[in-house]
Amino acid sequence: MDTSKIFELLTADFQKDLDDVRDFLRVPSISYTGEGIKETAEAVKGWIESLGGSAELVNVPGGFHPVVYGKIDSSAPHTLLIYGMYDVMPADEPGWISPPFGAEIHDWDGLGPCVINRGAVNSKGPLAGFFTTLRAIKKVNGKIPMNLIFVIEGEEEYGSRSLPKFFSMHLDELKKAEAVLFPFFGCDKEGMPGIRLGTKGLIYFELTCRGGDWGGPVERGVHGSNNVWIASPVWRLVKALGTMVDDEQRIVVDGLLDDVRKPTAEDIQLCEALGKSPDASRELEAYNARKFKWDLSGTELYLHAQTQPQLNIDGIYGGYTGPGTKTLLPHEATVKMDVRIVPNMDPDKVVKAIRDHLDRRGYKDIEMKVINKYPWSKVSLEEPIVQALVNACKDLGAEPAVYPLNIGSAPFYLFDRVLGIPYVFGGLGHGTRQHSSNEYFTVQGLLDFEKSMVLTLDNYLKEMEKRGQ
Repeated sequence: MDTSKIFELLTADFQKDLDDVRDFLRVPSISYTGEGIKETAEAVKGWIESLGGSAELVNVPGGFHPVVYGKIDSSAPHTLLIYGMYDVMPADEPGWISPPFGAEIHDWDGLGPCVINRGAVNSKGPLAGFFTTLRAIKKVNGKIPMNLIFVIEGEEEYGSRSLPKFFSMHLDELKKAEAVLFPFFGCDKEGMPGIRLGTKGLIYFELTCRGGDWGGPVERGVHGSNNVWIASPVWRLVKALGTMVDDEQRIVVDGLLDDVRKPTAEDIQLCEALGKSPDASRELEAYNARKFKWDLSGTELYLHAQTQPQLNIDGIYGGYTGPGTKTLLPHEATVKMDVRIVPNMDPDKVVKAIRDHLDRRGYKDIEMKVINKYPWSKVSLEEPIVQALVNACKDLGAEPAVYPLNIGSAPFYLFDRVLGIPYVFGGLGHGTRQHSSNEYFTVQGLLDFEKSMVLTLDNYLKEMEKRGQ
């Protein structure tokens, strides 16, 4: 590819690209309500078709929202799978400085002009930016220089529950891909890109305590004064939760940590480099916290975050939570929780460990409902697609920070375990506040992102040629 000419075109057409990305963001695509889902899926289908490809909306049996499944056949020797998501979380948080689906531009947080919108960074913004990049490549190059398979899902915020079934339905076609690229704005506020060599796995579950033979009201809440002689399901649930961590919030669930892998030599080397990078207080600032949970710093801090699981309470509810006062002894209480698992933990063994832990402590009555689970995933730094992104960042003057894992979760096990191919996610460009008010990306970052995607694709072809593949 003539990357310099593509860069020139991206710069010349940037206002149109920005406008197109903003138009795409303005259509809501909320997983939990379905608002705007069909319109957004059709828009993604239209992007692929406008590039000369074919696309369809695939409704997976039992699923909520369709997968946009597309192909661009360039009769090229190499094929990439492009993964993305078009769904977003609701935008009902207080504090938005402009309508959450207005895609307005504001000077924000000392970063200059930023596009404020739900999905700006997670991840409709980079998805649309990748399509504008492909548009420029095709205009200059005449065609996309590799074959592309698109899997753009609409249930990521639901935990990608239909994606495994979709993969099984289209396995033979998907296995034609050599690697996976997930375009994403990967820079922090200072412009440093982060590249993560995998993700933690996820178990999302609910625990519910109801009144029953152990005590407590059974069918309805009763007057709160009755707690003098009738037990509370809420207290029982809280006491059960208290057995799962110690006073420092370290996990003490029997057997849950048994299979956690010791840090590898590569883990240690990468975390040593991260420990020497700019102060980790950036992480505290990004997540509006004043101190870390552990008294660790440098290499040890990153090693703990990267190689250890967590057990988190996402929310707990039961009884009266409205305004004013209402004395009530609830008949049930529920907590939503998640575990992020690391190599070599097994999701089923983790679920069993939690269930057994509660049972042994006399809490067999507490119901455990597993809503979603999938394993961790890992990829090598030396894979051609990973090196392509690393070198793209370097070529544009940005030395990336490389992390052993993403401390969050995504169903990338489908790529390395089911398809048997490597993957990478990231790119230049900065945006953040996903799942929060005033989610944003920087306007300048969008152009930087487009250029990094051009070089990632070009570098991938060069890497494959260099390796004789």
